[in-house]
Amino acid sequence: MLRALSHSLGALEAAAELDVDRSAEDHAFFAAEKATLQTSFDEVFASDLSLTRHLLLTTQRLQARVLLGDAVLDRGVRAAKARMKLELKTSSMAEGADHVFPADISDIVDAERRVEPGLVLQVIGRFPQVPDFPGKTVLEGDLQGRAGRQSENFTNRDAGEVDEHALDGVLTQGIVRASDALYRLEKRLLERFPRDKVYVRAFFLDVAPARKKRAEDPAAASGSPT
Repeated sequence: MLRALSHSLGALEAAAELDVDRSAEDHAFFAAEKATLQTSFDEVFASDLSLTRHLLLTTQRLQARVLLGDAVLDRGVRAAKARMKLELKTSSMAEGADHVFPADISDIVDAERRVEPGLVLQVIGRFPQVPDFPGKTVLEGDLQGRAGRQSENFTNRDAGEVDEHALDGVLTQGIVRASDALYRLEKRLLERFPRDKVYVRAFFLDVAPARKKRAEDPAAASGSPT
């Protein structure tokens, strides 16, 4: 749409300045239409810029935090189980680490990223079920912090997606209005120059798909040598 608007703006400017076959009233008409269409361009450009900026500086940033947060949480879970297993190996509950954590730690670290913080909180909930050991409280707090920060990463990403959809909606509405503006421009041009449709067509970007060479070349279509 921005390219289409830009083309029409350029054509209106060119007609106002270069078309010596038109009257002064026609030149004033072209200039006025360009000023009107410029508003549509500015609206779509601003909306597109806002959405692009959000996608690059918010959506992408928040997704990166989720990915990095997952790696940090996975590392903490593995380290916590290894530490608990080491501390409890001589206790009355030597297998306590497999009670608190899954026997296969991949059940947590390879789980869906969004559910992993909840699984870690379930692990923390079983901490009181094993004997105390030096650093147990610190270990529990560390896991709590990692899981909490990752949950917050998802909350922030979800909020960012809401904003993204809102910005996308604004852009979509702007594109619709711009399309209507181009339609109205074409109608006014055709009313003003009813016998010069080829001329009017030059004011608009040709978005029709390129024809295949075979379809354009009767000789090729018939199989005749060229």
